[in-house]
Amino acid sequence: MGIRKMQGGRVSSDDPNKLVELSYVSKATHDMGLSSLIHLFDVSHKWNQGHELTGVLFYENGHFSQILEGRREDVLFLWEKIQKDYRHEILHRIEFDEIDQRLFPNWALRFYGGDQIAKDVPHLAGVLDGLPNHDIELLRIMRSVAQSK
Repeated sequence: MGIRKMQGGRVSSDDPNKLVELSYVSKATHDMGLSSLIHLFDVSHKWNQGHELTGVLFYENGHFSQILEGRREDVLFLWEKIQKDYRHEILHRIEFDEIDQRLFPNWALRFYGGDQIAKDVPHLAGVLDGLPNHDIELLRIMRSVAQSK
């Protein structure tokens, strides 16, 4: 088991059971209609429940953003699948860090789409564009929905 330094000087291990959080943003390869989004949610929710993953997924204006929490091994396995998924292009990982506790412990997958984003987190639409200069604000807004559980 290796030890590595993370940004900010925090020390972490490569323990596959360590709790981690991964966040990313991507551009969809095509417009995701309602039935495609429902199917994606159903499949993802079931997979996440079976692997004890939690988090939140946003989709707006042809862009996805997501926070995933779980065991390092499971999160990295899913991240590899996402990177190979034909529905994503221009994938950009925002953060990958060890965490002490989950921000979304009861959400196998919470989904926010256009209407719900407009209602609950309207300021997200302005930063969900895949541009790296919006990463910090996008991550802050994504995490803020945990407080509205």
